[in-house]
Amino acid sequence: MTTIMVPPTCDAIPPVEGDPAGVRTFVDDLLASAVNVDDLDTFARDSARLDGWSGAAADAYGRYVRDTAADADAISAAVRRVARAGEDHAEALTELRRRRDLLDEDRTGYHAARSDLLADIRATTDADPAAVRELEDRAAALTSRLQTLVEDVDRLVRDVTAAEQAMLDALTSFSTLRQARAAVTGGTDLADAALARPGSPSSGGSPAEVAAWWDGLSEDEQLAVLAAHPEVVGNADGIPAVVRDRANRLLLETDLSALELREERGEILPAEDREALENGRAARAALAQGAQEVDPVTREPLVPLLHLYDPRAFGGDGRVAIAFGDPDTADHVSVMVPGLTSRGTAAETNAEAAFHIYESARYSDPHSSVASIMWIGYDAPSDWDSLTVAREDRAIAGGERLAQYVEGLRASREGSPAHLTVVGHSYGSTTTAHAASDHGLAADDIVLVGSPGAGGEVDHASDLGVGADHVWAGNNSRDPVAMLADNGWVGGGTLFGAGMGNDVGEDDFGANRFQAESTSRGEGLDPFADHTKYFDRNTESLFNIGQIVVGDYDEVLRAEHTYDPWWWDPVDPERHRTPTEIRRREEW
Repeated sequence: MTTIMVPPTCDAIPPVEGDPAGVRTFVDDLLASAVNVDDLDTFARDSARLDGWSGAAADAYGRYVRDTAADADAISAAVRRVARAGEDHAEALTELRRRRDLLDEDRTGYHAARSDLLADIRATTDADPAAVRELEDRAAALTSRLQTLVEDVDRLVRDVTAAEQAMLDALTSFSTLRQARAAVTGGTDLADAALARPGSPSSGGSPAEVAAWWDGLSEDEQLAVLAAHPEVVGNADGIPAVVRDRANRLLLETDLSALELREERGEILPAEDREALENGRAARAALAQGAQEVDPVTREPLVPLLHLYDPRAFGGDGRVAIAFGDPDTADHVSVMVPGLTSRGTAAETNAEAAFHIYESARYSDPHSSVASIMWIGYDAPSDWDSLTVAREDRAIAGGERLAQYVEGLRASREGSPAHLTVVGHSYGSTTTAHAASDHGLAADDIVLVGSPGAGGEVDHASDLGVGADHVWAGNNSRDPVAMLADNGWVGGGTLFGAGMGNDVGEDDFGANRFQAESTSRGEGLDPFADHTKYFDRNTESLFNIGQIVVGDYDEVLRAEHTYDPWWWDPVDPERHRTPTEIRRREEW
């Protein structure tokens, strides 16, 4: 009887201990600590000399404070190096866990092949020499397969040990202040050296130059700048979106930790700190709410990106931008520019609107990727300065900021350019128009909703630089803000100083007007209620915006333009059309 040597079973694949997500959380905590310690370094250096104090005591004080600053600098650099090692460890764990899963699949396949071989051996007799030789060949191949599998498992175990040791070495290398001092003695600060290079944000680089500068940094330099100056990285147009998000979340965490600790201690915060705390809390709430949303097509959770964060900007109004989807990789990108009353504390409401645009665009084209951003990056009229809504000053200044922001989205882009749409609402529509007419806004489509006008110098949609066919107007016929625009000699809003230029929904303006009526138009006692419905679910407006964002122009529901008979008030045909509810949440 022929004996066929069947190789043994394979032992279980050892697990890879450690959670990459947990390591990344640890790294973020380290970076937040580095930010705080770096702030101590800066504060100490600025405080090393006090005006009006001189002599031996002042000199001794200065030496002590400078030594404290130097130690803070050393600690910050050491923490950043450990964080860098943590980044590497998280990446290593991710790869090791992937390899372990593949080996587990190989082991399962090996055992299945072994079982098949044993079954075939039992069913074969020596009377069939050819079948016996085939079984022997299979056994030999299976033996080789087991040997390779065992070698791969041994290699995995060695690599796991090496990754753990590298992380342990990083942690023990900077366990004392002496070690931290030694590590930075005589060295050049990576962050400062990087920021001194041409093209950096602090050198005044354009978005394209900033993008090239960032790409030219090593991973160590990038992490150093991120930890030492997150306020620079997080707000620099041209930096990748995921990097800006990380920097801004570091700022948000450190801001809230410091301010809420002071609040818990019973300290009465000055007005500027109280406003920064309110803006920070609003950003945190918007991110938390956004993290509860899911992609309407895949049903996968979304992770909103904090693309802009400066809670003290514009005298306490703050700047904030939140993105759903990655604008650096998405096929279609939209930027929603809100208007009157938009400040940092309005982050949650505007982030919800941005998600609704994301949702509508995904329904419109489920086969393309989308990124939707809400951008409060200019000083919109709000609170005590709301009356400035009657002037274009802030729209003019905001238009320049918006144009640069969009240029940054183009510069940080990976691969082919995205189809980019800017959606301006209310005073934000005037701001968007100024970005286009004054600064050549790098958009493919411009959408103006609830618009009081496109600016006093814009006579026609073609003046916005994207071609009149790519300018879209959606004004609810009951929206009192849209009624402020200029409709000619009799119905001229600008005649009374309230409007912001020509009515963008009028035939003479030349834009594509789309249906934007609400089924609840005119209801309630609030005269401005219809001004805030453009991004509500199930509305004509949101449906059409979604179609425009993905470039599906043929599906946009067109509306008749307003026209001006010159001898009487302007006529809006939409006023007498019955609005349609467009329900889309059940489509997928």
